[in-house]
Amino acid sequence: MKIGIITDIHENTLLLQEALRMMSVNKCDEIACLGDIVGYDRRFYRYDDSRSGKECLRLIRSNCKWVTSGNHDLYAAHIFPSYSNGFSYPENWYELDPVQRKNISAGKVWCYEGEAPNDLTEDDILFLRKIPEYIIAEYGGFSCLFTHYFAPDFTGSTTTYIERGSQLKYHWQTLRDFTVRYSFSGHCHSHFTGFAYHSAGSYSKAIHSFSGNKFNLGREMVAVILPPLSGEKGRRGYSILDTESMTLKIFTSL
Repeated sequence: MKIGIITDIHENTLLLQEALRMMSVNKCDEIACLGDIVGYDRRFYRYDDSRSGKECLRLIRSNCKWVTSGNHDLYAAHIFPSYSNGFSYPENWYELDPVQRKNISAGKVWCYEGEAPNDLTEDDILFLRKIPEYIIAEYGGFSCLFTHYFAPDFTGSTTTYIERGSQLKYHWQTLRDFTVRYSFSGHCHSHFTGFAYHSAGSYSKAIHSFSGNKFNLGREMVAVILPPLSGEKGRRGYSILDTESMTLKIFTSL
């Protein structure tokens, strides 16, 4: 089985259309979206005239079997993540301006000071509110964990990025709890594909990035960080996981 994987779309309608077309050309059986369908920051992106959160949501709803929520999706839907790194969101969080949010959050969570208005409808918002933070995908005897970022920060709503192996303790426990060997995430907007191996230990560097376009996942417990569909610079694209050969291909020619 071939699973197409998209992450970090950020309302980029044209690239999403092309990625879905190429996944069809490559005969993907199913498609997964790992979050940040919406969320556009004019400081980083340059496709303001062609973007549409509404159209991107329509395409995702029509084409994806699995969809998880990213931090920008939560922001657009005005809901709170399950994990906030010890910060307690006030009830009026979404009524505050970005400066006020930044002052009270002590830098622990994102405040979205550059987020541009979107074209989402009430139905779109209701859909965003129903998207889960993580999914255990099961298909034809294969299973894996899909999230926007690492457990427990499944949606990537905190400002903390994983750097050391010791920070992955909860993520590895989550994989064991669900009896899965592989996890796939986005969020980092990395130029290259990142791999974190359970066997690497707690004190080593957590994520190792590789510039190749094809990877053999093997049988070891591993967490994979995928390149974004939309990025301000560097490589961007989509991925295809072949569950029979256990190979991951990265397509960045969009």
